[in-house]
Amino acid sequence: MKHFSVLIFIMILSSCQDSEQVQIVDFVTPVEAAIVVKSDVIRYHQIPTVLLAKNRAELAFQLSGTVDNVFVNIGQKVEINQPLMSIYNPNLDPAIESNLAKLESLKVQINQVKRDVNKLQELRKNNSTSKSALEQKETDLQDLQAQQKLVQSQVNLSLANQSESVIKAPFNGTVISSFKQQGEFAQAGQVVMTIFQQDVLEVEINITQILWKNLKLGNQVTGQYLNETVTFEVVELSQTADPKSHLMKVILQLNETIDNSIGQQVVINLPQKYNSIYQLPLETIVDDGINRPYIFSVVNDEAFRNYIEPLYIENGQIVFNTFEEIQGTVIFKGQSKLSDGMKVKVL
Repeated sequence: MKHFSVLIFIMILSSCQDSEQVQIVDFVTPVEAAIVVKSDVIRYHQIPTVLLAKNRAELAFQLSGTVDNVFVNIGQKVEINQPLMSIYNPNLDPAIESNLAKLESLKVQINQVKRDVNKLQELRKNNSTSKSALEQKETDLQDLQAQQKLVQSQVNLSLANQSESVIKAPFNGTVISSFKQQGEFAQAGQVVMTIFQQDVLEVEINITQILWKNLKLGNQVTGQYLNETVTFEVVELSQTADPKSHLMKVILQLNETIDNSIGQQVVINLPQKYNSIYQLPLETIVDDGINRPYIFSVVNDEAFRNYIEPLYIENGQIVFNTFEEIQGTVIFKGQSKLSDGMKVKVL
């Protein structure tokens, strides 16, 4: 009977120990974790813009008049110095003709006075004429020569204005638009035609200073045009921001030729580099409900909470910094059941 009582006591004690062991296991949460290290990440920002001709000109007459000839059509390719449009100004031709007539008359008068001066100079040698008569004739010659210079300048100005009555192509290109027809009046300085050079294309974008810092002159940047990848080169970088938008202007030149693409949309892929940051699947992150996301790491078999600073989310991944360096491994499964300091077992 005594042996039986001892046996019962041992069984009860053993049962209590088993119960205690089960209770301890219940307080250890199984999780899955992995080592995570910092790395550099490049994120690409997609910026839509349109293709432009590098050389583009808005053409205007420097004087007013009525359009009398339009020599080209919209979409037509033209060569440098090719006439594009002309105007008629009723004051040009009469002014030129009048001044040319004055010029011819002055030339005749000057030649006559020069002969008179030569005669008087010969007579003066023999004291056959007065000094005052010679001086007067020389003065007349000087006056006529001054008038000749004045009229000649007026003729030159009229001829220059006449040349301005014809607009010529400033470079080889394509006529993009024409705003005046034959018979219409054009004001001086009013744009009447635009011409683009399509051999060299470029885009203009305005970006934040953060993106601007990632670019240098000569950098190669990719873009998407009609589902095809094209390459651009950075050719201009503004050094000051626009005072209204606070954005920086950048010009990129297309490295190839694409026909009939001016005005078409292209998407530029601009890189932004993040140095020494973490990247994890989005489901690894826990949100505490007050916009303070965090992760759990395993330190000495305990869950340790690390608050994070999210940078961006892309393709199911979150890129972030932490306020404290991550120690140990990062829990990526089972973290929803944890609290700071809980015992964990990494499976």
